[in-house]
Amino acid sequence: MDDDLIGEDRPPSRRPVAVALALAVVAGGFGLTQRLTAADPIPPRPPPVESGAATPSRPLTAPSAPAAAAAPAPGSGPAPWAGLARHRDAGVDFALHRLVRADGRSYRLGRGDQALDMHDAAAGPVLLVQSRGSTLLEQLRRDGSRFVLETFQGDFRLPQGIAVDPAGERVAYAVTTGTSRGPFGLVVQDLRTGAVLASRTTRRPYGVRDWLPSGVVLTVAAESGGLPFRWRPGSGAPDQVTPAPGDGKRLFLLAGAPRREEWLVTGPRCTGLVRALGRRPARWYCQVPLAEPAAWSPSGQLVVARGDRPVLRVLDLRSGRTSRLGIPPRVFVSQVTWRSADTVLVSLRTLSGGRGAVLSCRLEQPCRRLELGAPGPAADLVLSL
Repeated sequence: MDDDLIGEDRPPSRRPVAVALALAVVAGGFGLTQRLTAADPIPPRPPPVESGAATPSRPLTAPSAPAAAAAPAPGSGPAPWAGLARHRDAGVDFALHRLVRADGRSYRLGRGDQALDMHDAAAGPVLLVQSRGSTLLEQLRRDGSRFVLETFQGDFRLPQGIAVDPAGERVAYAVTTGTSRGPFGLVVQDLRTGAVLASRTTRRPYGVRDWLPSGVVLTVAAESGGLPFRWRPGSGAPDQVTPAPGDGKRLFLLAGAPRREEWLVTGPRCTGLVRALGRRPARWYCQVPLAEPAAWSPSGQLVVARGDRPVLRVLDLRSGRTSRLGIPPRVFVSQVTWRSADTVLVSLRTLSGGRGAVLSCRLEQPCRRLELGAPGPAADLVLSL
């Protein structure tokens, strides 16, 4: 028995879709879906502590009119990005506190709600929302309803990252469970019905980082080395992407390839390219150290990542050369994502003062500040991944 990975995967449910939908329909609308499979090795969620904290399907405020111009940023002096050209772009999906913009429509969550994470999906964006003392994993359906997939109460089963599969039909997340069989867990749910398709208790503190065609990409927190793993739900235990280096150095996941089974792992000075699962890096890039946040381009040839200074570097995997994006100094980069083959969206904030912005940066060109119509400081803005 594997000492680090215990429990059993639950294979995807093969019951007729009609049964799943019948269990999912509550009061003529969408509801919290009952689990359709046998007893879950991960303990069931507790009942909501506060009435209304996890309403199965809460209507959103009707699509709002375009938001008013942003309020003056707090703090003294101009923002680091003050000299950048501005560009209006209403096509970027994002969430800022209660405001969520997706598919060209703007909505507001309930009072006191704040969006913490946002991912694209087939039937509407999937969000992690902090709401009245609990954390909700939910989907904003295209009919304007909020379909709650899971409720995390207080310190129970805290989510450790979420990711949506490439088809936009399933969501994977890691949790802290505190069970006798393992202190942590991995879960996959069907976004249409809420049914649990796979669950697994683990001893390693996994965090879900991404979901690629090759499987769910996991990182290991609070462990020396933090090596990445790849997990195919329902097919067994997670597989280690690359062996630990024998010289005692630490390697961490930088990014996974969007279409191939390749990964980049990074250490104190160099970044390694792993071309096959379980193999050691076949190539090293040591021009500058790279770190999170990072994203692999759709073409598979470029990777954008934090560089040796608080700037972003673009690594060309073919030549090994790196180039800098036009990010202003004295900022903290919180998110990066590729908008197209040569354009990166960057969410950043000031080191103090609570100011934030989203930049659109094309390779070898100056960055532009996007005007998204988001009211107030954008330090807590999250981009849809």
